[in-house]
Amino acid sequence: MKIKKYLAESIREAMMMIKRELGENAVILSSRRIKKGGFFGIGGKTYFEITAAVEEKEEEKKVENASTYRLQEILIKNRRSLDDNIKDEFDEIKRTISEIKQILVKEKSQTLPEGLSKISYGMEKQEIIPEIRHKIVEFLKMKYGDLDPDSKETFKVLSEQFSNIIRTRIPEFENVRVLFVGTTGVGKTTTLAKLAARFKIEEKKRVAILTLDTYRIAAAEQLKTYAEIMDIPMRIAYTPKEAEYEMMALKDYDVLLVDTAGRSHQNDLQMSEVKALAEAVKPNITFLVVAMNYKLDDMKKILERFSVVRPTHLILTKMDETSVYGTFVNISEITDIPIAFVTNGQRVPDDIFEANSVELARIVTSEVLSCAGSGGTSQKE
Repeated sequence: MKIKKYLAESIREAMMMIKRELGENAVILSSRRIKKGGFFGIGGKTYFEITAAVEEKEEEKKVENASTYRLQEILIKNRRSLDDNIKDEFDEIKRTISEIKQILVKEKSQTLPEGLSKISYGMEKQEIIPEIRHKIVEFLKMKYGDLDPDSKETFKVLSEQFSNIIRTRIPEFENVRVLFVGTTGVGKTTTLAKLAARFKIEEKKRVAILTLDTYRIAAAEQLKTYAEIMDIPMRIAYTPKEAEYEMMALKDYDVLLVDTAGRSHQNDLQMSEVKALAEAVKPNITFLVVAMNYKLDDMKKILERFSVVRPTHLILTKMDETSVYGTFVNISEITDIPIAFVTNGQRVPDDIFEANSVELARIVTSEVLSCAGSGGTSQKE
């Protein structure tokens, strides 16, 4: 890793120097204000001292780097406590129970009437968890005996069942600090920009942006471009203390949107950093951004680990990158956190919509019946 210090009269000047010398993949390690010149501290000029680093090419890395990484791995492994081992055993028991349930559900589905058997198959193809499939099919069998997957009545009945499960809620955006958290690559920054445009252009709110994502210079540059296009003030904070200072300067805005770097839910140190930032921001609303193309087990782990920041709402992204919509139902079954927004593309500000349980239920139903071979897409009309 190549590490270098930079001295500049402004953050912007320092960032340009870093980007020019180290490239866009450089990361900020520390920053501070210092004074130089003057007489006994009087009349000195304020400078910014920023330490940045960038990974060197493989052939240039030194042997001690590899040793450092191995030491870190050993330390992390040794930190596993008895509680962690108990948790692993408990997770294994839960997986076993889940597998047994799936076997039982499959056996029961073999005795279902033809129509319900097709519906059950459609739910399975949409990866709706066995517990939900079993409950819905048993209810439909008890109340209707059997249902024709091609009928409009079936579309209505099944939609109502999904709607009762899916949990949605849109928060109020008045004098609030809104924090965005999530794993890497889920689209937090783009989603923030979409909501910023919505609040500024459609709802005429006074919006400001604060980014704490200083891990990569390119990320801040992307958000800065969005902010300039929308004529929205944007500030950068490198530490929790600086975040508090910047938020005081932006306290009079209707909505303050706070971006953070993507963090791995499997990295204890990174999760501690996210928690520290959340405690500094003290948000009124915390959006946990989750990609819909994640596996259900991964979603469960993400929800569990990010609970340290107490998310108030979910934003589901990348709907356009999946053909499986059982996530809308599943995620409402495994967590009490409501879905607020769903994104279905990269366009800013267009590809985002408010989550509505009825509409999301219709989307799931259409795909379930389509998988069941019913032509369920036409039932939307």
